[in-house]
Parts: sequence; structure tokens; C-alpha cells
Amino acid sequence: MLSRGQRSRRRVLGVAMVVLATALAACSSSDGGAAPGGTELAKAGPTAGPPGGWSDGGYKPDTASLKCGSKAADPTRGITADSITIGGLAYLTSANGSSMAGTEVGAKARFERANAEGGINGRKINFIGVSDDGQDIARNAQQARRLIEQEKIFAAVPLMTSNTGYLDTFCENVVPFFGWGFNQGYCSTAIGFGITGCQFANEKVATNSLAYTINSLFEGAPTNHTVAVVGVDNDSARAGVKAIARNLKAAGLDVVYAENPIPVAGLTDTTAVVQAVMTSNDGQAPDVVYHSSDFQSVLKLSTALKAAGYEGKQVSPTYDPRLVGVKDFDGNYGSLQWLPASDDANPTNKQLLADLAKYAPGQVASLPTMAGYFAADMFLTAAEKAGPDLTVDKLLAVLNNNYSYQLPGSLPESRWPLNHFISTPCSSVAQIKDGAWRITGPLRCGSVFLTGK
Repeated sequence: MLSRGQRSRRRVLGVAMVVLATALAACSSSDGGAAPGGTELAKAGPTAGPPGGWSDGGYKPDTASLKCGSKAADPTRGITADSITIGGLAYLTSANGSSMAGTEVGAKARFERANAEGGINGRKINFIGVSDDGQDIARNAQQARRLIEQEKIFAAVPLMTSNTGYLDTFCENVVPFFGWGFNQGYCSTAIGFGITGCQFANEKVATNSLAYTINSLFEGAPTNHTVAVVGVDNDSARAGVKAIARNLKAAGLDVVYAENPIPVAGLTDTTAVVQAVMTSNDGQAPDVVYHSSDFQSVLKLSTALKAAGYEGKQVSPTYDPRLVGVKDFDGNYGSLQWLPASDDANPTNKQLLADLAKYAPGQVASLPTMAGYFAADMFLTAAEKAGPDLTVDKLLAVLNNNYSYQLPGSLPESRWPLNHFISTPCSSVAQIKDGAWRITGPLRCGSVFLTGK
């Protein structure tokens, strides 16, 4: 018979876990060397401010380079006198077990409340649900075509996929999409709107947000902490680990290890990785281990490090309320791009939890659920501003003309078209301690810096 802890772990291993190397680091380049703007970053220090009004460092993107900027051939697609048809696309299942399951429920809850309040300028949201691409690129493209050709959606909400097979169809048909920007389709396109911007590298800028997150874990300590960054052995993860290391170094932290020793199929024997990490700081253990891998590997490696006597901080972009049942994860930190739902005093979080309780009883406020809810809210806010004569072109004109969006204290400010090119440089920190998630750092924003490239 399984023990209670084993049963908890088994349940959590099936939970939607999102580990985004570039997302939490607000990466700036795949180059692992010193940042051209490193002196300025280190001099400025990893400071942080409120989630609105963060500094863009004077970065001025070339908005003329945005792709998918043509006019819609069918600008009222999915629009009737009393409804707006919306559908989503996500990997709700996958071969390795990780998924964005729950994102469809978060979006549905927000749309349900909008409809209960009268809709958008008199139109109700006809939410047809979220299509599952199974994390397969061919299926991703097929589902995108079906959403346009058969369902005739006005916009895709939420879009939470790791593949970009959808992009050709959405670009050709000018389909606005909203979600968490962890695929390249959200970057440098006029139709993609990530709730925290484009998560991928931009060689012209850097950020100190992850450095601030790490420094916030230490009270009254100097800022040159030693950090080991551990990732999965594939092309995108290797680029991500190099970029994470680059930003940390640029902000004054001492990166003593930045490698990708974890096989794509998962970590089986932790011995070599544990030994390498535990001796990476001139024969000693580093102050912080930053995990940039799948949840199962994070759990296995962090547990092995603890068993080997590691007493430093372990951080990953991993958060889910159900993780409190996993004893081996106790003490670990989650670095998030928004405020976790465990801060239920925040007005936005309070409303989100109330909406879930009313329209999706029993649904956990996981990161995918919150991301789906936020994506729906972002769309609704922009569609309301576009007015009663809603068209695709009017919606995009509103969004791409000095538009800003945030949920105070919960989701940081994004600015458009700026965030088609960069991520919002913001994060919060939570720790699993004694069977509960505890907020150790509120949502705060660092700064964007020009690298000189």
C-alpha cells in the first residue's frame, strides 16, 4: 500500500507543471558570455520597484519589423449582434505527462463572469473551449486550422502551447491570440499578446529581475551570491541556461555552474549531477541552485541534493497549491512572474478565487489556471475598449497603440507594442514551508537595460 506521501507525490506528478527557463529569467541573449551592458547592470544593482511603471531602459523596438500586421480579410469573423466566438489552443496532455491542464477552466471562469455581467458591449462570449494539441506540432497546426475554418473564432484565448505550428494559419487569417508567451509566436508578431510579454531572448536588452529574486532570499547579505544553474539537455534549454547565467553575472552574481546534464527523457541517476553541483563553488556548494527543468527532475534532483547535505536555497519556476503534499519539496522556493493565488488578500486574487469557486468548483488555482484566467481578462479589457463596433482590426489597433494592461499587485504591467519584443521584468517569490506556500517576496519589478548590441 502506498504511504500518504507517496500518494501525494503520485497525484502531483500528474499536475500541470510549467518550467520556463527564459520566462522567469527574462532572458536577453543565448550568448553565455558577459553582457555588453554588464557594467551598467552590476552598477545599478538588482533593485526592484512596483509592478507598474518599471523602467524600459530606453529600449525602443523596431515596431515596423512586427510580423502578421496585415488587415484582416474577414474582420468580423466570429462576431454576431449578440456574441463573440472565442476558442483556445493548449497542450492539455503530453507524452511526458506535463501539461497546461486547468488553463481552459481559468479562462471559462472569467468568461462566465463577464457573461453574467452582461458581456462585452452587449455581446456574450461564446467560449467553445480549448483544443488540445498533445504537444505535437502537426496536431497544433491542424487544430489551428480547425479553429478558423470550422469554428470561425474571433480570437484564440487562451493560447498555451510549446509549439508554433498554429502561427502560419493565425498570421494568414489575422487571429489575435492571448496567453502565456512561452513560445516564439508571441515574439515580434503584431497579433500575439502574452500576459507577461514575449519570454524569449532579445539581444538588445537584459534584465536584473532574476538576480533581485535570488538576492531577496537572503537577509542582510552581500549581493555576490554563488549560483548553480541546472537544465535539460536540449537546444532551447541550453540556450536558456546560458542566458540565465548571463543575466545573473551581469547583475553581479557569481555563476559557478551553468550546465544541462539532465536528459530529455528525465533524470534517472542523480549521482554525477549532485557531485558536480556540490563542488562547483571552488570545491564547496553554491549558495543557490536554480533548477530549469521539468518538475519530475526538479523534485528528484532537489531531493538528492538535500540527501547529500545541501543546505542552500533551491529555486525553480514551479508553483502549484498541490505541491504542499510533497514532503520532499518542503523548503524549496518558487519564482513566479505574478503573485500566486496563495496571497488571497490581493483583490485580484480574491476575485479570481471567487470566480473559480462559483464557476469551476474544486478547481485549483495553479499557474496554468491563473494564466488562462488572466489571458481571458486581458482580452475582455481590450475588447471593451475597442467599442461596440468590434472588429479584428479595431482590437489590434487598440492593443498596439501604447496600450498597457495590469492587474494591480497580482499581474505586472505589460506595454504594447513594447512587450511583443521583451518580457515584463517582474517576479514574486513563494516558499513551501511546513505544508503551505508562503509568500516571501511580493510581486516586484526589476529593470530592463540596453546591452549595447
